[in-house]
Amino acid sequence: YVAFLDMMYHYTRHSGDRLRLAAERATLPELKAFFADLAADEQSHYQLAQADLAAFGRTPSDATPREVSAFHAFWEGIPAERQLAFLGALSVLEGVARHLGGDTRQGLGRLGLDKTRARFLLVHLDVDVEHGARAQALCESLGAHGPEPLLDGARQAADFWVALHRRALAGG
Repeated sequence: YVAFLDMMYHYTRHSGDRLRLAAERATLPELKAFFADLAADEQSHYQLAQADLAAFGRTPSDATPREVSAFHAFWEGIPAERQLAFLGALSVLEGVARHLGGDTRQGLGRLGLDKTRARFLLVHLDVDVEHGARAQALCESLGAHGPEPLLDGARQAADFWVALHRRALAGG
């Protein structure tokens, strides 16, 4: 779990910047507004992971994990004409809580992790349900603009999410 928190620290450290970049590149007004709203919401979430790490007597690692760096590079490489790739990626990443929220809460309980050590997950289990629903609605309404970038973003995010967890399970 500590390795997961470290990965989440690095992944969310620049979430606000990534989402502002998506808002800048978006030409569809609905996407521009969505990304701008999320940027404000997500800006400081890395501090939750940092606080949880501190509760375990740990600090974030200095080096950004390669999986996180690769995802950042993918994100930064999305051009405006493929703006739906941002949405596809967010649909996957923000949609996890809807599918795994109950199991995750039970797992935290079995591990004896209270809210002083699981703030990052507990906050995301709540806010990501709403974010994921908004992303899904936008996918449904905007998908006809060209599904390939949307699907590519979703695939890239899913691959990243699996790689991130494999690394965390291996101990970082």
